[in-house]
Amino acid sequence: MKLERLAVMTNVMRKGMTLRDFFEEAARCNVPGLPYVDDQDQIIGRISMRDIYKRIAVPDNVISLADAMGDRTDRLDLSEKHVLNAFIRPVERYVLKSIPNVSPESSLFKALVIMEAYNTHYIFLIDNGEYKGVVTRMVIANRMLDCLKDLERARDVPQS
Repeated sequence: MKLERLAVMTNVMRKGMTLRDFFEEAARCNVPGLPYVDDQDQIIGRISMRDIYKRIAVPDNVISLADAMGDRTDRLDLSEKHVLNAFIRPVERYVLKSIPNVSPESSLFKALVIMEAYNTHYIFLIDNGEYKGVVTRMVIANRMLDCLKDLERARDVPQS
């Protein structure tokens, strides 16, 4: 299974864009992270949905209480004003320097190993410094199910 066939092509994030821009593009493409590029369009980092949520919505001191927390968290919930203020922040404040990536020619196995090493659900495909898309664990899961269905259909077709 070639990774390049699984890639979701997205726009990249760059200086001057906002968290709203990030959320819109990530939601449009159904991906949890996007590459961040410099003025020469070189990928120098990434923006991660998980990291943003942790930084704007989930205080570190609350994480250890997750299992003890009840359903009533009204005092901790995000206000609309807080969300609106967060959406106008520049994305460059949220750039992570680690860039999980492989070549589009890499194996699915290698991609999964690197995702584990980076503790992420996605990986960027980069070919000679050029961004070729992002592959997510969900895209891989859907492709594996498609392959399974194809095999099952092939078994059900009478051989002539």
